[in-house]
Amino acid sequence: MAPKVVVPADFGIENLHSQFHGNVVLKLQGGEDMKANSLILSYHSSVFVHLFLELQQSVLEMEDFVGEAVKSFLGALYSGEIQLVRHLFRDVNKLCHVFKVEWLSGRCWDYFTGLVGDVSVHTDYQTLLFLFEEARFCMRVMKCDKFVDLVVQKICGLENRAEIFVEPYMKNYCELETSQLDLMIQITMTNPLFLLKIMKKNLESEGGVFNAASRYLLENVDLCKCIGDDEAFFEELFDVLDSATKSSDSDALFVNTLYRKSMRELKKRQPSSCSSGLSNIAYSVSAVSSSSTEIAHIFCPFEPFRGLNEGKFLDVAGESPLVRNLYMLIEGFLAFQDNSNSEELLTPNMVHKIEQIRRKRGWSRISPEFLDLWDDHDVEVADTIKENGCDLTSKEESVRRVGKTVGMGNKISKVNKCKVRDLFCRPLSFAFHFKHPNTIDCCLPGKCGFLLKITPDMKSGEPHKFKVNLCFDQEVYPEGLHIHPEFVKADKIHMVPLFEYDSGMRYGLATFTWN
Repeated sequence: MAPKVVVPADFGIENLHSQFHGNVVLKLQGGEDMKANSLILSYHSSVFVHLFLELQQSVLEMEDFVGEAVKSFLGALYSGEIQLVRHLFRDVNKLCHVFKVEWLSGRCWDYFTGLVGDVSVHTDYQTLLFLFEEARFCMRVMKCDKFVDLVVQKICGLENRAEIFVEPYMKNYCELETSQLDLMIQITMTNPLFLLKIMKKNLESEGGVFNAASRYLLENVDLCKCIGDDEAFFEELFDVLDSATKSSDSDALFVNTLYRKSMRELKKRQPSSCSSGLSNIAYSVSAVSSSSTEIAHIFCPFEPFRGLNEGKFLDVAGESPLVRNLYMLIEGFLAFQDNSNSEELLTPNMVHKIEQIRRKRGWSRISPEFLDLWDDHDVEVADTIKENGCDLTSKEESVRRVGKTVGMGNKISKVNKCKVRDLFCRPLSFAFHFKHPNTIDCCLPGKCGFLLKITPDMKSGEPHKFKVNLCFDQEVYPEGLHIHPEFVKADKIHMVPLFEYDSGMRYGLATFTWN
C-alpha cells in the first residue's frame, strides 16, 4: 500500500504548467492560462477534490485574483515553499481561504504576525495602514477576526498611536464606514478625546458639516469618560456642535438630548456615600451661615442692563455674576423687554444663544411647568422656548414637589399651600420629599428630602421680601425625613413660587431645580 502523501511537499516546481500532465486549466486575468495537475492540487485541499472528482471540472476561473498571486499560490502547492510579499499578500491569503489550503494559510498568518511584531512607535503610517486594511479585509471578506484583533492590540500599545495612525486615518472620517469607525473607537477606548478632538477640528474648519459619521461617533464614544478627562473640552465641543446643528432641528435635538444623557450617566457613575445613621448628618444651625443656606431667588435686576438691545442683553447678562441661574436669565429677558418697551420678540437664534449660556455657566435646566405659568402676553415667548430650546427644559433635572407645612412638634401637616398673608406675617417651614439624583444608595431610615424655612422681613417694612433658607439641622426635621447635605446644597436649588387665584391667592412652594 502506497504511503499517504503529506503536504506541504515538493512535487517539482518545474512540473507546473506542464504540457505533459497538466490536465486542468486555470484562467488568469488578462487572458493568460496556467496548466496544473488535478491530483497535485487535490493533495492540498478537499475543495479541489470536490471540483475535479465530483463536479468533473477541468477549467477554473481565477480572474477574481491578481495573476501573480495565483502563480505564487500554485507555485507553493507544487514546491511546498512560498516567499510572501506585501503587494500579493491579500490575494494569496484569500486563495488559501477560498480553497481551504490550511498549511499555506498558516504560512500567511506567520508572515502577517511577523510584520505586526516589527511595529514600533517609529513605524510609518503607510505600514500601519497596510496592516490595518489587510486585517479589515480578512474580517470583512474572510470572516476571520484574528487579524484585526492582532493589529488593534498592537496599535493600542503604541503611546503615540493618535499622532502616527489615528489622526491621519480619521482625516476624512466622514467618508469612513461604520466598521472602520468602530475600530477607531476601539483603538481610542482608553482616551476617546482623540476622536472628539478630530471631530471638533473638522466641524470648525471651513466646509465642516455635522453628518452621519459625526452622529455615529457621538453615539458610540464614551462621553462620560471624556467629561471626566477634560470637562472644559467637553463643553467646548458641544458649543461647536450647537453651531454645526443649528440649521437642522433633528440634529440639534440629537445633540441636546445626548448632552443631557451624558451628564445623567456621569452622575450614575460617580460613587455615592452612604451614612450609617442620622447622627452622621446632623448639622448645627449655628455652624452654617445664613448665606450658605439661603435659596437664590429668580428675579433678575434690570438697572445694570438698561440701554441694551435684546441680543446685547443676552451677551452681557450671560456673563454677569448678578445672573445666577437660568430662571433669572429668562425672567430678566422678559423684564428687560417690559422695561425697555421693546417690540422685538424672542427668536430661535436667541434661544440657541441661551442654550449656549446655560451650558457655559453650568446651570440647571428649568422646569417645563415654569413656562406654563406665564401671563397671556408672554405666551408667545414661552412657546418659542418650548419649540426651540430642547436643552433648556427638563423634567428629569427639575422636580415639582409641593412642600407641606411643618407644624407644632415638627409634625408634617396635610396642608400643602399657604395664604400670602401667612408668608408675610410669620415664619413657616415646609417639608419636601425628594431624593437627589446623586443619592443612589441610601440606607437611612425614612425618606430623603429637605426642610425649607420661610422668614418674612418684618423689620424693613417689606415683608414680601421674605427669605427662604435650607435647613441642615436634623434635630428640627420631622420624623421620617432626612437630608443628605453632601448633595443637597442651597446654592444649587432654585425655587419657583406657584400661584393659585381661586379662593384667595395662595403660594404653593413647588417647582425647583438643582445644578
